[in-house]
Amino acid sequence: MMNSGQKKPLLFFFLLAVLLIVHPVMGYEYLSKPEWEVPIPYLDNAANQAPVIHVAEGGRLISLNFPYEPGLFVYDKSGTLLFNTTLSAEKTPWISSVSLVPDGTGLVVTQLVPGCCHGSVSNTSSNKVIFFDRSGRIVWEYVTYSPPLASVVLPDTRDIVVGTEDGTILCLDENGQVRWTTRVEAPLVSLTVSGDGSTIVAAGDSNYDSWKQYGEPLVPYDLFFLGANGTVLGKYQTRGQNTVAAGRDASVIAVIGGPFKNLMLFNRTGTKTGERSFPGTVSALSMTGDGTRIVVQTSDGRIWCMDNDLRETCDMPAAPGPQGIAVSDTGETLAFGKNQFVTIYSLSGEQLGIYPGESRVRSISPVPGSGSFIIGTEQKMIFFNVTAVGSERGLHPDQIVPAGQSPTAAPLPLPIVIVALGLWSILAVRMKKDR
Repeated sequence: MMNSGQKKPLLFFFLLAVLLIVHPVMGYEYLSKPEWEVPIPYLDNAANQAPVIHVAEGGRLISLNFPYEPGLFVYDKSGTLLFNTTLSAEKTPWISSVSLVPDGTGLVVTQLVPGCCHGSVSNTSSNKVIFFDRSGRIVWEYVTYSPPLASVVLPDTRDIVVGTEDGTILCLDENGQVRWTTRVEAPLVSLTVSGDGSTIVAAGDSNYDSWKQYGEPLVPYDLFFLGANGTVLGKYQTRGQNTVAAGRDASVIAVIGGPFKNLMLFNRTGTKTGERSFPGTVSALSMTGDGTRIVVQTSDGRIWCMDNDLRETCDMPAAPGPQGIAVSDTGETLAFGKNQFVTIYSLSGEQLGIYPGESRVRSISPVPGSGSFIIGTEQKMIFFNVTAVGSERGLHPDQIVPAGQSPTAAPLPLPIVIVALGLWSILAVRMKKDR
């Protein structure tokens, strides 16, 4: 039998254990679940698990494909598969670009026939533009002969702009009829349109690497600024591959380019208004729709958030092993991937939470017209509503931990420490009296 002197220490340690154990359990919570998630299609090529995802306004239509593959998968806003198809030609073709009609009624796919060493075959009728409706029916096709490398749908007119390997930029109406064509001095590898449809930015291949290594002629310009009618408003030579983001009214156009991957700002006529370099090579670029916040991620994992004068506006921690960033269309939040987790920040630098993707994150796409994101991992496509996270988390961001990771004990709050010390003092006095 225990005497009262023995029971008192046991009682104290029981109370202290409750305070130490219960507190961290109550202080942590997993981030709320996504609205939906679906498994991505299995590929025979296990090395190609980087899904390319495109999203229409409000998530009305979602497409998924993989680099250098002919398969296309199309979903509705609830993640239900609407159709899938595999493109065909005399040689298995690639999907070189996908562009969605903003209202989700259809999508444009550009198809090219590959050649040797990730090159392409020119002058074949299998190089073409294909328009699908949302049921998967082919509405029309347009043969480009030269490999089509990029496309974009203009938001106001629903016209489709396509860039080809021979430097042709052509505009088709929604029935596949040519509206205008323009020739530029470089193969076109990407097209970006401003939110108001007034400005098209075409990024070309500058041939910089071949010029430097083999002395091949350098392309005089590799960045082109066009009006919606195809008029060239300006040109610029960056001497490198370019990544472009445009604001809604095209007053701010951000470009990552040149041999050193600097961040450059332009207006819609192609005049450079600013430039900034970084300690590490820039690996990703995103921008708010109004162009007031520009976010880049560098190869060392650091995230830089700046205003349109290129001044830093917040301090975010580095995330080694960067896997992409995306600013929400509402301009309120930033998502970035690290291993199998997606971390959400406000653009003021506050961490809102961490979401476990269960497998390695490969892509992050903002949902136009909302604060949501679609996450592509090696196994799933996940629709994630950040607004819901902000209202439901109810805890300090540091208290949110990924699923599958055991919560570690947080420092005890001061009131609990005071209570514990008080209990210890009382017990010590009583034990002294008992002696």
